[in-house]
Amino acid sequence: MKNIKKHYDVIIIGAGPAGLRCAEVLLKSNKKILLVERKKEIGAKICAGGLTRKSIEYLKKMNFPENLIESRFSSVIFRKGNLKTKIDFKKDFVHTISRKNLGIWQLKRIQNRQNIDIFTNASATKIDKDFVILNNKHKVTYNYLVGADGTFSSVRKFLNIETKIFGIAFQYILKNNKKYNDLELFLDSKSFFALYAWIFPHSSTVSIGSGFFPQFSSLKKSIEKFHTWTQKEDIDLNNKKVQVHPINFDYRGYNFGNIFLIGDAAGTASGFTGEGIYQALVFGEEIAKTILDKKYKSKLIPKLLRKKYLQETLLVLLIISGPFRDIVFYFIVIIVKIPWCGKTLLRLLS
Repeated sequence: MKNIKKHYDVIIIGAGPAGLRCAEVLLKSNKKILLVERKKEIGAKICAGGLTRKSIEYLKKMNFPENLIESRFSSVIFRKGNLKTKIDFKKDFVHTISRKNLGIWQLKRIQNRQNIDIFTNASATKIDKDFVILNNKHKVTYNYLVGADGTFSSVRKFLNIETKIFGIAFQYILKNNKKYNDLELFLDSKSFFALYAWIFPHSSTVSIGSGFFPQFSSLKKSIEKFHTWTQKEDIDLNNKKVQVHPINFDYRGYNFGNIFLIGDAAGTASGFTGEGIYQALVFGEEIAKTILDKKYKSKLIPKLLRKKYLQETLLVLLIISGPFRDIVFYFIVIIVKIPWCGKTLLRLLS
């Protein structure tokens, strides 16, 4: 970490979509910014890479290159047992991208700017109200600190905010030999509890996965059930290694004086759909604006949180429905055959 300064106006811990977006907006000012990432490489993360329409619309405002979108879908298939319903929007509604490519693109937008220092392989080994110590030896003071360092955030831990509820997503990446052309969601209480399994095709690969809540199941049991399901669906995992990552949706606020939480560190992801990239980008931008202007009041964050709470209320209802959950799933797959019902449901979930 050569040439690191002793003081920065803003230190951002974590260089995912939230941290990178926050840094980019802050660079519109003359503030000195430090962005640190504990991994060697910025961008790479285990992720199914699904983006809904609002995410793409947001990225397009940032001039996101079209060639980084790997697949586009104007329809989504819901399945429960032998029942199958295809909802067609007549226009692209869901997209898949590479998280690595998204991170590389975001990084290129900021890395050559004069008032930002970017360090990888850098961990905040100690955090205080006005300084951090990086890699146990570099003490750096700050005016503002932004925690964008994921589910098990060190900044969140410093603030004594316990993460009590979170989900675990897992996936297998297979070569897409044209067998998988549709974006599909599978509902089955026995296999996936109150969640679902997905098939997300990319350009040359396909993500097939699901998720679970540690409060109700273990990784071993969840994967065993998943394997039973893949065998029934004639999905050959080809001895592929499972990829696992946590998703924090335990939101407890974002503004703590001169310290902010964004992205998974704040718990902004949806506990129901698992979507988190859009929320990360929005929070990154909105918190940067808050730092730049003390009078700024975000309109996007309350709107985003309302939808998050609505989705998670639906999740709670599914959880407590217990033995009636599969009946609810059958009802969902049947009712979405009605065009306006299907479109309303997908807009609600996305």
